[in-house]
Amino acid sequence: MRRSEATPHQPLVTPPCQPDSEKNTPGDRVGQGATRRGGRPLPAGTTRMKAGVARLLASMLLARSVAALAAVPRRLSVGAGHIAATAAVGSVAARPSRHGLIRMMTPPPAGESAVAEAPKVQAAPVVLPTNENSDRLLRIRHSTAHVMAMAVQRLYNDTKVTIGPWIEKGFYYDFDKEKPFEDKDLPRIKKEMVKLIGLKLPISREEVSYSEAKSRIEAAGETYKLELLEDIHTRDPAAPITIYHIGEPGKARWWDLCAGPHVEHTGQLPADAIELETIAGAYWRGDEKRPMLQRIYGTAWETAEQLADYARLREEAKRCGIFFFEG
Repeated sequence: MRRSEATPHQPLVTPPCQPDSEKNTPGDRVGQGATRRGGRPLPAGTTRMKAGVARLLASMLLARSVAALAAVPRRLSVGAGHIAATAAVGSVAARPSRHGLIRMMTPPPAGESAVAEAPKVQAAPVVLPTNENSDRLLRIRHSTAHVMAMAVQRLYNDTKVTIGPWIEKGFYYDFDKEKPFEDKDLPRIKKEMVKLIGLKLPISREEVSYSEAKSRIEAAGETYKLELLEDIHTRDPAAPITIYHIGEPGKARWWDLCAGPHVEHTGQLPADAIELETIAGAYWRGDEKRPMLQRIYGTAWETAEQLADYARLREEAKRCGIFFFEG
């Protein structure tokens, strides 16, 4: 029975990936017993040549298909007996070959991207503590301002202190210094602060009378502090006058006219979460007719991780052209 004469009970099943030249039947040997469609015998070697041509055509088709896919983002996987190419957008057409089905991608319609966008994962918003919801943070910032002032007066003994409050993102302190600070001074001041923090010096509160406070301030030559003391006494003569000391009792200590609050000792300040940022000018008590002071801004947080988050937000604000207020 010829290969083309299939009976209803014995259908001829030919794998789609197999060319006619390789439909094997008993006696259909390469170069032996092969026939044309009309039944006439083929010259020896003809079937071998047809098989070679078929393989060549299949290879050319495969190469052309892969080249067509090169312009489309895809993932190409070669498995046993087939090649499958997949893309994010586009239609699929299948073509039989001796190597199996070659899936060919057609380009996406005009205006559509061939690359599927990955789902955007929004990062969780950074939530930093504030002075209002963290008493510890407020104490850290206020005490750090005092430690900075102490470090400045240890390094530059001709400097007078004024005020040093905590602010929204950290702290600042205003100084009266004959020669203005420069940016290169900040690392030196920070180094001295780290030294004071490492000493774990106690921070203690002392309540004194108005006359006693005045005597001490005058002896220290702190004219700005004397003005502040007079204002307190004028508003309320019965108001308590408090001084905060940094250092061991009986030894040389630094002190400031202050209402607090503060940490218990300098060792409670996280040195790796403190950064001195900028230097600016500021008139005493905001009056342009009064002396121009030197203000050092700093930031302080509870942990180094919080400082890193703050620094990242600050840099993002700068890239976006947003003015990042220090206060």
